[in-house]
Formats: sequence, C-alpha cells, structure tokens
Amino acid sequence: MIKLIASDLDGTLMSPDHMTVSQRTLLALYQAHKKGVKIAIATGRTLHFTDPVTLQIPFVDFVISSNGAAVYDRNKEEYVYSTLVSNADALEAVEFLNALPVHYHIYLGGRIYIQQSAMAFAADTGLPEEFLRDFISRVQICESLADVIGDKDVEVIDVFSMGEHEAEIVEFFRKKNLVMTSAVRGELAATAIGADKGTALSGLSKVLGITADEVMSFGDAENDCPMLEYAGFSFAMENGNATCKAAAKAVAPSNADDGVAQMIENLILFRD
Repeated sequence: MIKLIASDLDGTLMSPDHMTVSQRTLLALYQAHKKGVKIAIATGRTLHFTDPVTLQIPFVDFVISSNGAAVYDRNKEEYVYSTLVSNADALEAVEFLNALPVHYHIYLGGRIYIQQSAMAFAADTGLPEEFLRDFISRVQICESLADVIGDKDVEVIDVFSMGEHEAEIVEFFRKKNLVMTSAVRGELAATAIGADKGTALSGLSKVLGITADEVMSFGDAENDCPMLEYAGFSFAMENGNATCKAAAKAVAPSNADDGVAQMIENLILFRD
C-alpha cells in the first residue's frame, strides 16, 4: 500500500510552462491525500521558491528542497532534516567562482542569493521566459555572497555558464567531496554528501515509520535518480533523460500528458 508520494517539480509534476499544475494532476493528488497518502514535493528549488507550487497544492505535507539538502514539514512548520555544505567549503567556493566568468547562485536558509558581479554571465537554460522572470523577481541580489554567508552553512552551490572552465569547476567540487548533479541544461549543482533526494526521502520515510515499498516517486532528470532508485514504486517521465529512466522502476507518460496523475489514478485511486 502506497503511503507517500514524492514528486519532482520541473519536467515532472508541473506543466511544460514550469509554473502551473494541471487540473487532472491536482485532482489526483487531492484524492490520494484524502485516502491518507502523504504528499511531498522534491525539487532543486529552495523552500521559498516552492511557494507558487504550494499555493496551487495547499495540502502538500512535506517539501524536499535544494536537491535534498533540507526537508520541511509544512504542517508543523519546521525542518525535519538537513545536510548542508560547510561554511568553510562555501566560502572557498565563492572565492574560487568569483575569479571565473561564470553565473552562480548560493542556496541559503530557503532562499537563493546571486552576487551582482555574476549577473553578467547569465546562461541560457532553455527554461520558459515567464518562469525565468518570476525566478529573477524572487532571488536576492547582493554585492558580496561571502558577507551573506557569514558564518552559516549553505544548501546548494549552483553554477551555470561554465564553458571551458567546466572541468576545473568539477575538479574543485570533487576535491571538496561535494555531490554534483544537474537538473537543467548547462547547470552543475553541488551539495554535501548525503544531500540528495533519495537520502532525504529515506530520512522522511523513517520519520513517518514507513518503508521504501510504501513510497511512490516521480522524476525526469539526473538529480531525481537517487529517489527513483529508493522508492518501491518509481517512475521516470517519458520526457526524462536516459539516466533517469534507467534509475526508475518504470516509465510514465510525459508531464505534458499528466503522467503523474495517470500513475496515481492507476495505482492508488482506481485500484480498489
């Protein structure tokens, strides 16, 4: 019996515009929730950046954010799990990246911070313009990321526009023993060891007292693979990449065809 659904957002739960949840998907999630199934969204976004989603799906129980760096209980309004990049590594990364012509973000305290000097190197990620405009309206632009970080640990170091410096950046993060994943074109997200969607989903399952066989997960990209490998019922979207499909137990129809809703209907709602 499935007791927890965990779904990635962009390319999976969300419509192709990356901003809306279809009525079919919303209804399927709502009906599953009424049957007692807990709902979690698992995303590379920070907690603050999931607000447009949870406004559409207000009954979401948990947010696995920043590629698994943190899990937030929306009912208790508290974090129940976190695995962060150390303060020392974060400050060294800022110093290193500031010397390169790259665009990068720091995820900290559920928000995204961008240094003004890095704005000149903004990348084309292939995401819809409306989504990108909304994104820019929500980020915190600052003069010094080092000052923002201060003595705090961070959730994610997210780099774009690497060009000829990609190998150099990968090697830097490798030496720091950081985990590297990608969710969109030209991106490299670095998190602490253990900060992935699969480990976070496993930790959440323990909090809820359930097993992997009682979990259903959905994803479309490389950073979704750990939670697809963990869950007993896992689906890569038809629009997902080959690595993602290899990690999942099965393939669902694309996000444009309400693949998440179709699998919930087939395995939870219409199975009784």
